Amino acid sequence: MLRRSSALVIRIRQSLRFNSTEAYTAAITNLKKDLKTSMINKNDLEKNTIKGLLSEIKNVEIDNKSNHNDEFLLFDTYSKLIHQRKDSVENYLANKREDMADKEKKEIDIIKKYQNLLPVSTQEEVDAKVIELLKFIRKEEPTLQLKQVFGKVNWKTTPEQWKTSSKSVRSSIVTHFKSVFQ
Repeated sequence: MLRRSSALVIRIRQSLRFNSTEAYTAAITNLKKDLKTSMINKNDLEKNTIKGLLSEIKNVEIDNKSNHNDEFLLFDTYSKLIHQRKDSVENYLANKREDMADKEKKEIDIIKKYQNLLPVSTQEEVDAKVIELLKFIRKEEPTLQLKQVFGKVNWKTTPEQWKTSSKSVRSSIVTHFKSVFQ
């Protein structure tokens, strides 16, 4: 009896540990395959960029309390890394370090390549849906504040229906709120 229950506990733990979507698993597998290829080809820039991606993804997995890893989590991680590198490019250009800025731009291109492989909506598609949603909400209640708009959005279904992360939807709402409500 004790052996059966401990085996059951192990199976449950394993299924909870590996609670990720198929697209997430495929993206990680693709990264690891490309890492091997870049090591064989001695492409240091791509190798180091992919290592950095895998490291950041692992850190996000550790920090993620829900243990549910999906392509939206990867998309947000890639977006964050792209944003960091854009800031670095600006700093390097301000300090007249064009060589380092070029390296960061190449890293951005590599990260964008992997971001575009994910089955998620583009930022333009999300922006269009958010503008449509904001116009619909404005027709019903034209005097809403930004925080009240967030209350009108169904956060459980909207990200899945729109194939994007809730973080992308939130940032798009903040960006387009003033243009629609004023």
